[in-house]
Amino acid sequence: GQISGSGGSGSGGGGDDTETERDIDQQFLQMATSICGAQHWTTHFLNLSLIEESLASFHSTLLTMGRDSNGDAEVMEDLFVEIAEAADGIERAYSFAKSLQLKIDPAHWLFDYIVGLARTLVGLGDVKSQKYGAEWIRKVEGYSEKFEDDGMNKVVRALRDAWKR
Repeated sequence: GQISGSGGSGSGGGGDDTETERDIDQQFLQMATSICGAQHWTTHFLNLSLIEESLASFHSTLLTMGRDSNGDAEVMEDLFVEIAEAADGIERAYSFAKSLQLKIDPAHWLFDYIVGLARTLVGLGDVKSQKYGAEWIRKVEGYSEKFEDDGMNKVVRALRDAWKR
């Protein structure tokens, strides 16, 4: 599934639909992996689709933190696992893109995913996560300077330097 901006008025119980859709997408990914193999392009695209959903979920989860101090610790533990899985998937896609030996930087394909991951890591607030986010940003910094506008380059620099504050 893809993230849609439609937050219609009659969306009661939408969380269950999202979970069901995510479960189906996960089954498609497992099927693609078993049939096509882990290094097939379809597997990577399905994986990135799931990562896109995860990144959006991370941001909303971080925004709602602090409302339930008892549940926050458990939520954070789950979030750390999910962030690690997303980072793993993006790393695999990055390695796959490099292995194609195209005359194009993998950042052309993965820029938004890497910036989303870095935003999540910086949003966690601790220096270790922010430094890890900066490592990711270094992978796309050159691409950003050449192909992104000034506003996005400010975001990239802010994410890269967040741990220094």
